[in-house]
Amino acid sequence: IITLAAALNEGLVDLNKDHFYDDGAAEVAGARLRCWKRGGHGSQSFLEVVQNSCNPGFVELGNRLGEDRLFQYIRNFGFGQKTGIDLQGEGRGILFSMDRVGPVEAATTAFGQGVSVT
Repeated sequence: IITLAAALNEGLVDLNKDHFYDDGAAEVAGARLRCWKRGGHGSQSFLEVVQNSCNPGFVELGNRLGEDRLFQYIRNFGFGQKTGIDLQGEGRGILFSMDRVGPVEAATTAFGQGVSVT
């Protein structure tokens, strides 16, 4: 959802007017990042990308944002830091170190697999 919020805030997507064709996977630096739906969802609005939890659609949104902007939004939302409300045993969560982020890490982070908060 952070990727979506960032893309909306930056004016990079119109949920109803912009469309994305999901053939079932996104190719990123030689890796196939698959959609949960075998064969993909086909043509869908970005609102449907969200409703369908379509990983390749979120990869596209991440590409529109770019790696630096995506990770800046993630940090601005408070990921990778403690809440500041003094919870016993609280950790900062896990984010990729920027010097270890390549195209695949940025893409998987765009659909939520590069961030751990629990």
